[in-house]
Amino acid sequence: MVNQPIRLGRIFGIEIRFNWTLVLIYLLIAWTMATTVLPQAAPHQASWAYWVSGLVGALIFYACLLAHEISHALVARRKGVRVASITLWLFGGVTQLDGEPASAGAEALITVVGPLMSLLLAAVGFGLASGLTVIGASPLITNLVAWLALLNLILGVFNLVPAFPLDGGRLLSSLIWWRTGSRLRGTRGAVRVGRVFAGLVIAAGVLEILVGGFLSGIWLAFIGWFLFSAGGAEERQAQVLSLLKQVPVAAAMSQPLVTVPDWLTVEQLLSTGQHRSPIYALHDPAGNLSGLVNLADLMATASAARSEQRLRDYALPVAAFPTAAPQDDLEAVLHRVGPAIQRGVLVMDGTQLVGILSGADVARIAAIRQAQSSPPMG
Repeated sequence: MVNQPIRLGRIFGIEIRFNWTLVLIYLLIAWTMATTVLPQAAPHQASWAYWVSGLVGALIFYACLLAHEISHALVARRKGVRVASITLWLFGGVTQLDGEPASAGAEALITVVGPLMSLLLAAVGFGLASGLTVIGASPLITNLVAWLALLNLILGVFNLVPAFPLDGGRLLSSLIWWRTGSRLRGTRGAVRVGRVFAGLVIAAGVLEILVGGFLSGIWLAFIGWFLFSAGGAEERQAQVLSLLKQVPVAAAMSQPLVTVPDWLTVEQLLSTGQHRSPIYALHDPAGNLSGLVNLADLMATASAARSEQRLRDYALPVAAFPTAAPQDDLEAVLHRVGPAIQRGVLVMDGTQLVGILSGADVARIAAIRQAQSSPPMG
């Protein structure tokens, strides 16, 4: 699929991925450096030298961007929040956390280290460029280093703008959360400020188009629209979580647990059309639990292989899924597991598996709570 991230590897045990949009921005940065920035700053160089410098410089910039995201991830792990992955894409990078920080202070610290890393890299870059100038290094290399330092400076400053999903938006949210004691009020306050900023960016884009800068105007307007939409999505997520306060997991989980033989083929299970659970428990011929299988994994199986692949081929151990107890607070569980809810959470009563909690279950209970809290019509 076009939007499926491509895996690069692991750093500090964290999976690093990139979206195909990264290639477009990489080429844009390299092209800008090779055809405009470096020829103006260091004229009379060979064309191939500009292009090599541009391609290498763009690669170094994304290494700096990765350092920005890794700093978020390492501090998050230090604060007890699991890190699922880091994905580089069109607008920079996203550190995907499996859960939420437990306090406003933890969230602020996790957030602020990213811009600080970019600003530190900018300072190092400007210092290195000054040193290269003193020793009489090639102006091409010196200006490349200086421009990379400038990009990191822009990245660090821009990320401090108080608009979701930028780091500044999360910083403002954590500050309001700390002052009011409410995570939801923190998110709502930051979203309001972010919408004002997004509106100004959109207006600047429209103005740029009117004065003749069509491409730059479209780009500005698109960034403003993205920030406006991201803020709305963040507020809706916070609103859903607020509806689930003091709701036990037992009230939302799906039960009874669906158990099927592990020797069935994928096609045999999918052909029934009765997919009542996101996760199925598997048992062997002796009736013993042999693992769990995720419905999404089965649906992703190639059609040609479904008649040959057995469910046990896709079996995952209990340890592969996050767990919760029936009496646990649903909001707290969602903060803890984060996006992993889409894969499913095993509800354990001691050592016994008593139910499954899925994203659909959360949506259902949130809709019920929303209806109960809405004023009657008439």
